[in-house]
Amino acid sequence: MVPPKPPPPRTQQQQLPGRRLNPILCIIVALVLLGLLVGLAILITYLTLRPKRLVYTVEAASVQDFAIAKDDHISAKFNYVIKSYNPEKHVSVRYHSMRISTAHHNQSVAHKEISAFKQRPKNETRIETQLVSHNVALSKFNAKDLRGETTKGVIEMEVYITARVSYKTWIFRSRRRTLKAVCTPVMINVTANSLDGFQRVLCQTRL
Repeated sequence: MVPPKPPPPRTQQQQLPGRRLNPILCIIVALVLLGLLVGLAILITYLTLRPKRLVYTVEAASVQDFAIAKDDHISAKFNYVIKSYNPEKHVSVRYHSMRISTAHHNQSVAHKEISAFKQRPKNETRIETQLVSHNVALSKFNAKDLRGETTKGVIEMEVYITARVSYKTWIFRSRRRTLKAVCTPVMINVTANSLDGFQRVLCQTRL
């Protein structure tokens, strides 16, 4: 009787020595990445909460059908070309609403609502609008002053802009804030519709 053959010996695979990650190095890399993320978040927050001041100018202004009645009521069509400039390189502006009004010595005589729009970084937006004043009562002082200016051929008006805006950079958007701009003095020739000689007006803005 032939004895059974013993089973072949099992060969153990030798594990090659591998590199173990240094825990201290991992912690250092994680801290550096965390610091970069925190710095980026702070930068984004600063850009959205403290953006550069928007620049507004009145580029052109004219008036049509200008008349002041004997009872000190004014009727006119005021035409304005307003330029808005966003000086930011990475932040866009969303205008949710805008109201433009014109006044004489702080007494509003006409206004208009402007549709919502978006302004990209380094963008210039021209707003051409007509504000219609129809039989609006003037104070005695303003009526007298406007009549005197009309005889000279040039009237002094003011333009007021109020808007609700929010700022966006990448995926972050700021809360809605109120933008106000005051443009004065806006000198308008009442003797002709020509824009010859009109001096551009830089507006004062605050947010």
